[in-house]
Amino acid sequence: MKILIRDVKPEGIDVHYVIPPDQLGLTKDDYLRFIEPLEVTAHLELVDDILLSKTKVKSRYQSFCARTLVQVVRNWSDEFILDFPVTKEIEFIDIDEEVRQEVILGLPVRILCDAEMQKEAETLEVKENLDELNTENQHTQQPFKNLKLK
Repeated sequence: MKILIRDVKPEGIDVHYVIPPDQLGLTKDDYLRFIEPLEVTAHLELVDDILLSKTKVKSRYQSFCARTLVQVVRNWSDEFILDFPVTKEIEFIDIDEEVRQEVILGLPVRILCDAEMQKEAETLEVKENLDELNTENQHTQQPFKNLKLK
């Protein structure tokens, strides 16, 4: 989406638009694909010579569980701040490529189905309880505890 610099008021402007999933560059052979268009909401402000964009993106993706290969469909959202240097020669800024890159960087690397996430949470809880018990039973050695300094 192209934003004209002259349209950005001192209080900023709000922009809402949609990016079709096929424009992200993800194919059906990738481990994850978006099944709905990406809804982009951005608040743009001109601060000195920089255009700041507080951006929120949300959509829905489809993938497979990394452990069980069960199909997983989930909502996805992310927030990030983009900045663009502005000079007198620049008339507009196109934020689509930066949004695309941030979306790809924000994707989950490993996707688990709900059952596997529950198992993971239970395992983590048990581990934390064991760690807590171990720290309570440990006695810290203080070899210089009785040392008297002048």
